Amino acid sequence: MDADGDPYKTDFLPYPEEITLESPLPESELISTVDEIFFYGVNSKSEYLITRIARGTNKEAEAWIYLRLANGKIYQLQESSGFQQSSSNKRTFSCGGLQIHYLKPMRRWRIFFNGLLKESSEDGTPSNKKVHVKFALIWRASTDPFDFRTDVKSKALTASLAKSEWKQYTPPLGKLFNALDFYAQCGIIMGKVYVDENEEFDMYLFGERLRFFGDVSSMEGMEFFHVLGHVCKNGRFIHVIEVSLPDVVDKLKFGFATLLTGGLLPLDGNDCILEKFVDENDVKAIIQAGVKFFQLKGTFTGIQNNFHNDEDRERYLTISCLDFELNSLSVKERKLLLGKEFNSFAEGQAGKGIVIKGKIRNISRKTFPKPSTFPSQSATALVVHFSEGICQNSDLTGGKGSSLGKLTELSKELQNQFVVPNGIIVTTNAYELFVTDDILKEIRNLEYVLYRDKIDETKFACLALMEEVIIASIPDAVHQAIVMNLQNAFPDKKQDLKFAIRSSATGEDTEQMSAAGQMETYLGVSGISEIMNAIKKCWASQFSYIAVQYKRQNGQMINTPMAVVIQEMIPCDIAGVLFTCNPLTGNPLTMSISANYGLGESVVSGSEEPDTIEIERLDEDNLTIKNKIVGSKGHKIVLKDDGGIHTQDVVEQEKESCCLSDNMALQLGHLALKIEKSYGSHRDIEWGFWNNNLYIFQSRPVTTGAGETDFEIDHEFDGALRCENETFAVCNVGEVFPGATSPLGLDIILKYFKQVWESKRFLSSIPGQLPRYYAKGLVSMYRHIMFYCIDMLRHLSEDYSRAQSMALSFFGREVRDEELFEMVRERYSDGHEKILSKEMHLKILYRAFYGNKLRLKKLYETYKGYTLSSITYSSAQELFDHLLLNFSDLTLTMGSHSIMTEVACILNIAIFTILQKAYGEINSDVYNDFSKLLISSEVESADVPSAMESLAFSISKEIKSEDFKSMKIEDALQWLESSTTTAGEKYREFLRKHGHRCLREFDVYTLTWGSDQQPLVKLLQSLVGTVTKEKHEKKQEDLEQLISELKAPLTYTSKFFLKKILPLSRKAVQNREHSKSIHMRIVNEWRKECRNLAKMMVLEGRIPDEDLLFFMTLEEIKELFETRSPRIISKANHRRRRQPIIDRYIFPEVCKGFPKPTGEILVTYCTDIGWTPYFPILGGVVTELGGLISHGAVVSREYGLPCVAGLHGATQQFKTGDYVLLDGNKGILQRLPKPEDL
Repeated sequence: MDADGDPYKTDFLPYPEEITLESPLPESELISTVDEIFFYGVNSKSEYLITRIARGTNKEAEAWIYLRLANGKIYQLQESSGFQQSSSNKRTFSCGGLQIHYLKPMRRWRIFFNGLLKESSEDGTPSNKKVHVKFALIWRASTDPFDFRTDVKSKALTASLAKSEWKQYTPPLGKLFNALDFYAQCGIIMGKVYVDENEEFDMYLFGERLRFFGDVSSMEGMEFFHVLGHVCKNGRFIHVIEVSLPDVVDKLKFGFATLLTGGLLPLDGNDCILEKFVDENDVKAIIQAGVKFFQLKGTFTGIQNNFHNDEDRERYLTISCLDFELNSLSVKERKLLLGKEFNSFAEGQAGKGIVIKGKIRNISRKTFPKPSTFPSQSATALVVHFSEGICQNSDLTGGKGSSLGKLTELSKELQNQFVVPNGIIVTTNAYELFVTDDILKEIRNLEYVLYRDKIDETKFACLALMEEVIIASIPDAVHQAIVMNLQNAFPDKKQDLKFAIRSSATGEDTEQMSAAGQMETYLGVSGISEIMNAIKKCWASQFSYIAVQYKRQNGQMINTPMAVVIQEMIPCDIAGVLFTCNPLTGNPLTMSISANYGLGESVVSGSEEPDTIEIERLDEDNLTIKNKIVGSKGHKIVLKDDGGIHTQDVVEQEKESCCLSDNMALQLGHLALKIEKSYGSHRDIEWGFWNNNLYIFQSRPVTTGAGETDFEIDHEFDGALRCENETFAVCNVGEVFPGATSPLGLDIILKYFKQVWESKRFLSSIPGQLPRYYAKGLVSMYRHIMFYCIDMLRHLSEDYSRAQSMALSFFGREVRDEELFEMVRERYSDGHEKILSKEMHLKILYRAFYGNKLRLKKLYETYKGYTLSSITYSSAQELFDHLLLNFSDLTLTMGSHSIMTEVACILNIAIFTILQKAYGEINSDVYNDFSKLLISSEVESADVPSAMESLAFSISKEIKSEDFKSMKIEDALQWLESSTTTAGEKYREFLRKHGHRCLREFDVYTLTWGSDQQPLVKLLQSLVGTVTKEKHEKKQEDLEQLISELKAPLTYTSKFFLKKILPLSRKAVQNREHSKSIHMRIVNEWRKECRNLAKMMVLEGRIPDEDLLFFMTLEEIKELFETRSPRIISKANHRRRRQPIIDRYIFPEVCKGFPKPTGEILVTYCTDIGWTPYFPILGGVVTELGGLISHGAVVSREYGLPCVAGLHGATQQFKTGDYVLLDGNKGILQRLPKPEDL
């Protein structure tokens, strides 16, 4: 590998440049630059999704959605003056209810919408009906990006420039490239769509995404025409573009087509012919991509969707759905077709896509964005007023404080349609000045006991720390700033003013972490002395046991910068809470108001049953009261004259009627819409009426509805289908990777397997076509690892016998699926990728096999006594960085193991082919002879049960079997570890040799036998007493005798080659298992260091428990070190909750289309090395997965056990307790009557 040791070059981490390209541009750049993201997807059922967000200055944006479902219903959104949501993670494009953000740049995106769309029928009949639609979709790449500035063919560009007129002596290429600053990437869109909260639709679409950065000044007068399409059957994508730019180019044609394997081929625009609007609704083209020529004929379907700027009409865009046929042409056919003036069309493969046509007439003059920076004095301000601009800096004033600053500004913009009660904020600067050395000492003590799970000591430490905060003195500078700012804020008020004193921590009241109810609020506070005490109590409240545990569970610092809000209290007549959407579903059609008499505290705390009013949004300016529910309202909370609050009974007459009039409710609803638009998200608003004036006390984001669904969590790491009938397999790989792999284990496995797969030794690709952003070969579905069948059979021969031999090496059995074979041949004969010849196979075999001995020896010497870390790291960050620099150890050892596996497969194919030719067909005798020849006594995975059997026999010689079986596991373990007997020595030798192995051993999340010995001891207890004699090694077999005993009518030449190949084959299998064992030692070192990393991160308070680390990806761990993002902690917890569910999923051996689990729990679904200790006590083996050379079959032969591998559905037909007849020679498993029924 050329990039060993660099986590970016090896794709273990995304490049920072990738993050920059995919992220929304800074607001300051939008004045001169386009910032757009566009997605489209379609499938053979004519389901469509087209969506776009274009950002503007001053937080304005445009959003489009065109959604067509299989039932013919169409849903659309065109919001040309929407609003962007503020994004703390800087990765989100948003406009209204549409949010699009990358999950991993260039690889995965999330498209989320929760809002109202206009419904229309398939024929385009308009409707004013608005429907609540919610979808959460994942886009994932199936090609690398195509950059339209750098990847355009120079021949096409020069031909177009030559036909154009320029105002200058040289072509203005700079202007052209600035206008064409965008890239495209093909991929799939999958997920669920919910309509009206009661209809659910699954979608799997194929299409593209486009990312635009073009220079606005270079686009004036530009006309463009895009044809984008996907061939449903074979998965080919096309993108043809024609662009005209005044005084630069005229009808420049360019674009790309994909190889069926995912590679990109630029179009040769000089030989590209494009006829638009043939017969009004048709489009035709002849294009050349590489050495291939294509003929396309398409027809627009449905209606054209016109998008334009409503304000200036200076640009328009039309998007039409397209059905087309794509025909591959030979050079001769192309010449003949051109001679017929493009009228002839041969039948091709069906596809679907879109046509985009547009023109930019004039450039609209964007207004300069409002400055979002704050005055320099914000760095030192101790107290600020709500009306000051720096009050909106959440780092200074916390979540509540910054929101009050924004509300105060909005109140002025809306000309006092509502009032924000006056107040000031004691900033985080004041808190930092307040914290003393004694407080810091108590904080460190709290962190020490908290991160070590000492519950009682933690509770005591919390109380001690809170007491230390409360008794500390507020510094004079802070005290004076508070007094002065209160006097300035309330110059004419009397001393009996009452205040609400609330905590306002950074990160509080955000979409990522609400912290609701975690900090204290003090109401009705009056007098400077009481205000100062309340401030200290607010600061102390973040160290309460509940608040501390909340922070820990979200991976936050215990000592969080905290501001305090001091706000005048209003003696409300009526108060409550309003949600601008349904708080459970996020449906914006309905706003919900909860109200009671008196202060809103009775509603917020839930102490009383309030009145509930539902308001329906007919449109932005038309609201109506939909429903009222009168609550019991037994009590109300009011201010006391002497300070504080108290509860009063509500009079009977007021109980029976709604406390909020219709006019007041509608007034509140209209105002809520304006607040929602200002913030750019649905809001949770605290409000109150006093003397007929409307007061707003707080505005928080509604945190429900936008989180990841179970479906997203289950499928977030899935691979992309290339076509709708893509084929996946779990045979072979299902034994090595049983069940669902942990996210961290999966992330590591797929990354280093990808590096191995991309090695030129294993992939016959043209230079530059190795995939970076999409997977080949190995893939994840539901976090279960599978193979792309077509990739694994990429060297499939045209000859049927050779094809079956190759299928045997992969499936372990004969495969009668001509459709699969044809897909393999089509995909890997496309473009430059060729099927390997027989001679090339022999050349690879020769080079690989005769290098294996030296390779294995070098591997053993390099990694003998290997440890990943020999020093102590001062922080978890240092250890993590060290891990990232040593990924090459995984890649190197896995690469060597892959070569040896390939050699073993090729030799097995050779043996099978000799037998097959001897019989003249593939029959049961071929399989029986093949099975006899494969037996080898020196396979490491078979040595595991042999060593365990010997160990059990030795234990029974040292101690009575009944006594050992009756011992507690802990006592038996102690005896085995300390005993000086032969049994003790054998036990310790077993751990030295095999202690790094286990079930699911590729996953760093699992524990090895050496790390957790109790399951091993338990197994030994069940094994002791069943072994009556020690097993001895097999004698060396006489190959001539073995071959002579075969039923096959072998010729002298066949026998000669078998005698030569058979020892090589057996040696190759041994090499394969030895190399795997070495690789597993490397994986085990990673396992240990990941555990150490988890421990260090817990001690640093970055994660709540060690186990959670294994439900994050490497990118997320890196981000967690940088940001302590609670979003990552939340997602990891969600994955952990889903793990046992998806782990039980079972898949067919071969899946056509998107894999669907059966949901059954199969104990004998497959075997890997983790099952080998059970073989000594088995009477036979049956697996649903595998074949003659699968793990279960190999080890069964070593133990002389009857075995049937690949018996699909066996675990569904048989259950525990059944009596059966197992015939391994005939492949029969038959249910017998129970003995009592005979």
